[in-house]
Amino acid sequence: MEKGRITWPQLCMLMYLAVGSTSVLIIPAITSKFAGNDLWISPIIGSSTGFLTMFLLLKLHHYYPEQTIIQYGERLLGRWIGGAANLVWLFFLWHGAGLIVREYGEFIVGSVLLRTPEFVVSICLTFVCAVAIRGGIEVLGKFSLLIAPLFAGFIFLTPVLLLPELDVHHITPVLEKGWKPVFEGAVTPLVWFMEFALIGFVIPYATGKRNKWRWTIISIVLMLVTMLVTNLTCLFLFGNLTSLFTFPIFVASRYISLGNFFEHVEAIVMVLWVMSGFVQMAVWYYALVIGTAQCFKLSDYRPLVFPIGILIIAMSFWIADSIQEMNDLFMTSEPLFSGTVQIVYPALLLLLAWWKHRRNGGQDAKNRSSAS
Repeated sequence: MEKGRITWPQLCMLMYLAVGSTSVLIIPAITSKFAGNDLWISPIIGSSTGFLTMFLLLKLHHYYPEQTIIQYGERLLGRWIGGAANLVWLFFLWHGAGLIVREYGEFIVGSVLLRTPEFVVSICLTFVCAVAIRGGIEVLGKFSLLIAPLFAGFIFLTPVLLLPELDVHHITPVLEKGWKPVFEGAVTPLVWFMEFALIGFVIPYATGKRNKWRWTIISIVLMLVTMLVTNLTCLFLFGNLTSLFTFPIFVASRYISLGNFFEHVEAIVMVLWVMSGFVQMAVWYYALVIGTAQCFKLSDYRPLVFPIGILIIAMSFWIADSIQEMNDLFMTSEPLFSGTVQIVYPALLLLLAWWKHRRNGGQDAKNRSSAS
């Protein structure tokens, strides 16, 4: 099984990219569709599930520091119930990995490689991720520590470069239609922040004596700030027209022009998003491969990498007919599925772990009392 190790800063950047890469591409358009000029409030509400999910998984890690959620899930629920729950988790990971491949395929083909078949992009991305995964978690950790600052830096620099084009008056009036549209727009961010549950597959391989709570919270805050900056940039530039664009932040980057010599930076944007998307896809792919190996008690996960990659590519084309249908998925069945797997299930496991350790602690105290 996995022998590599990553540091807490690497884990922080890994989780930030694993959750945040595609969110900046499509979240502004989806939230703007419902929340209008209040789209910047929706991510703040959505971040609540990120903090909740992280709390659940870190507490479970406290009880089972050397095991993933697949391993202690079966330990707590038993062979049959735990095994069935693990299969649901694996299907969820397969489903999520297919969505990510499809999103990036749609983005690259729809924005740049207009004549390239989408399956070519999907195969290339999946193959590169497969090679990295065979190298172990260390490869992903080191690469994410290199890419995350560049990715975040460009996101935060974009509104500065667009300053002459921005109109802050687009933010008013605040809450003109009340809170209901804001909460409707927060559904997709709520789903996105739940994905921090992926830490349950990575945290057993984190090493070092740094404060785990601090570094994991940093990744959530980074994600939240990235969403806020992205949404506000699109709002100040496009106003309520944000919802008309499939990838509004990418369109916004085309407006950058300084002195007629610093232009066409969308190429830089494309490179950064492809690299960050590689990390995001690789983490989901890695979790699926590791989880499958542990579920079926295999000693080595590497033989599964390429066969599962083929299944992910198949899922990416089976899951939806278009990007619009995928966006509808995020607002209908996806929140319920994600919430059940990534919040309800870990909460149940945490309750069982707490009860089991409390019972065992009481039994140990009773045994010590009898012995004395």
